[in-house]
Amino acid sequence: MNLREEFDMKRTMITVVAASAAAMTLLAGCGGSGSTATGSDGSLETVKYALQQDPGVLNPLTNATGDGVQLATFAYESLLSSPAGKASTGNIAKEWKATTTEATFTLKDDVLCSDGTRLTPSDVKATFDYVVNKAPDSQYNGVYVPDGVQVTADDKANTVSFKVDQPSSFLAEAVGSLPIVCPAGLKNPKDMDTKTFGTGPYQLKEMKAGQSYTYERNDKYESGLPDGTKITDLPKTIEASVVTDQSTEANMLGSGDLNLVKLTGSSQDRVDTSTYKAVRGGAMPMTAFFNQNSSRATGDRKVREAIATALDRTKLAAAITGGKGEVMKTILPGGSSICSSMDSSSAMPKFSEKKAKAMLDEDGWKEGSDGVRAKDGKKLTVKVLYNSTAGAEVAAGVELMQKELKSIGVDAQLTPSDSYTDVIFSGGDWDITVAGISASDPAQWYGILSGPEVPDGGNWTYNEDQDYFTLADAAGEKVGEDSCPAWQKAEDQLMKNVTLLPIGQSYDMYYANGFTIKTDATGNILPTTFKKA
Repeated sequence: MNLREEFDMKRTMITVVAASAAAMTLLAGCGGSGSTATGSDGSLETVKYALQQDPGVLNPLTNATGDGVQLATFAYESLLSSPAGKASTGNIAKEWKATTTEATFTLKDDVLCSDGTRLTPSDVKATFDYVVNKAPDSQYNGVYVPDGVQVTADDKANTVSFKVDQPSSFLAEAVGSLPIVCPAGLKNPKDMDTKTFGTGPYQLKEMKAGQSYTYERNDKYESGLPDGTKITDLPKTIEASVVTDQSTEANMLGSGDLNLVKLTGSSQDRVDTSTYKAVRGGAMPMTAFFNQNSSRATGDRKVREAIATALDRTKLAAAITGGKGEVMKTILPGGSSICSSMDSSSAMPKFSEKKAKAMLDEDGWKEGSDGVRAKDGKKLTVKVLYNSTAGAEVAAGVELMQKELKSIGVDAQLTPSDSYTDVIFSGGDWDITVAGISASDPAQWYGILSGPEVPDGGNWTYNEDQDYFTLADAAGEKVGEDSCPAWQKAEDQLMKNVTLLPIGQSYDMYYANGFTIKTDATGNILPTTFKKA
């Protein structure tokens, strides 16, 4: 069985990112009046952070919501850490080795649970056993916990090993990302909903469901501290309050009720960056996907190529991100810790309205009196599906796309939907989907773009590009970063086949008062990186 078969129907690997609309009024009173997290002795005291949704239960193995994952990073660690834009580093693990089917991690000697007990390889194994046997609905099954994975622990050697039947270039990175729970939490799993049982630098002190979550520093923690950092350099307390409106967040930053917020889109215009330290968070990529079903106009590669050639990605990226983003060079999101140097720009169709028209002429599409091309009595009409809840910027982007396609004789009918994923996974009526669908490594993209077609499988683009499959299978035989050049060739083939067209990505931005932070590859705060400004 090849890598394509391994990933059939794994929709859980898709992360859907929707940029939210934000108010445009300017922030009042943000000229330095807000409080900082620094105490009178210069130490970091209390970080007051805004959650944008109530995470509900705190079980780190069943709650994969954005804010749920962020809270989990304060109290729980995984085998590996993935800093934004950098290769994975050891977290609980001090060293590791991997092939495409096996990975072995040696744990650090000083990893302590918040209750003071030492974490063992058997404890790591128990976390994986819990997800497989007690939490089958966990979104981490099939992602951080590969199907059929065999986990063995050797407490004497201080190692934990993983074995899978199906090859994976990034096996170590996958299993190395699962939050590890200490024995006390697994003993009574229901307790994990309201308490923390981790190895991280913080533990939950108080929970007011729907309102706030207060974490206190674990002064016995030392295993994951960066070189030169002492545990007392980190804030004593993190108060995470639920603030669902970004306008309110910005106002609370200015008044001092918060000293750390995460804002998207035009809300970022409301913060004075000369006062607050700005740090880039997670990427929000927007990509055009093409329906390659032979019954669709876009089933014709020449039509897809002409459409892609007619799209000015520079202008589209500016529109679809509200001027806050950048043109995408790869299908991997910005800040990725895997294959971060990938760049498929040279394989993407170059913008030329004149060339796009010539392509359609050559393919037999003749312009009618109404300006719309037709062939064999059928007009060149394409339905452009997009997320209706993604905000004004995305709507502006697809409207510009419609205008650019009209200029070459393509009738682009915009089809907004608040359940567009249901449309694509049911084999519904669409030709181009513009969406924030992303994956953290190229092997996961292989799963999304291959296998049985919908509705029988998860291949919703109807991609049948055998050249891509061959290249991806070859890449899947290589391990880790050594596989990236091979995955680059496979990604370039996606561009040549016009299976998709990356457009633009914007970023969440964190704003802090009196300190700085660093983030991981998905944009979450790395709690050991708080540093006084």
